[in-house]
Amino acid sequence: MDQIRIQHLDTIFNLLVEYQNKSGQLPLQGDVLSRDIEVFITHRKLPDWLITQAAQAPLDIYPNEALEAEFERVLGREIELPSDPQNVATYAPNVYVYHVNPGWACVAAHLYSPAPGTKNVQNQYYKYEKCVQSSI
Repeated sequence: MDQIRIQHLDTIFNLLVEYQNKSGQLPLQGDVLSRDIEVFITHRKLPDWLITQAAQAPLDIYPNEALEAEFERVLGREIELPSDPQNVATYAPNVYVYHVNPGWACVAAHLYSPAPGTKNVQNQYYKYEKCVQSSI
């Protein structure tokens, strides 16, 4: 499943770059005021522990649908963001994460095995992340 996660993340990242090339900014960047924005990209209900943990962070959480709508608005076509293929949640977050602030945006996936470009996170999983700097 890790290879599917990498492909999904690359798809989301390509949409992010296309959006920036077309609009000159990053998706949801205009909404960033004093706190960064994070979107958990998933087709499943978020686990309570993840919602609680996110609520304690100094950022605003937006729903997956807000990011899809923003892509659709700027790119002019229907967008259905890919979601983690695993149907049963485990200890690692089975979501893709979009994070944006005034200077950059990243999308990340959590993998179970090392792959090129991944970082080991607390000996529990591997983080595959792609980032782009803001052009404004």
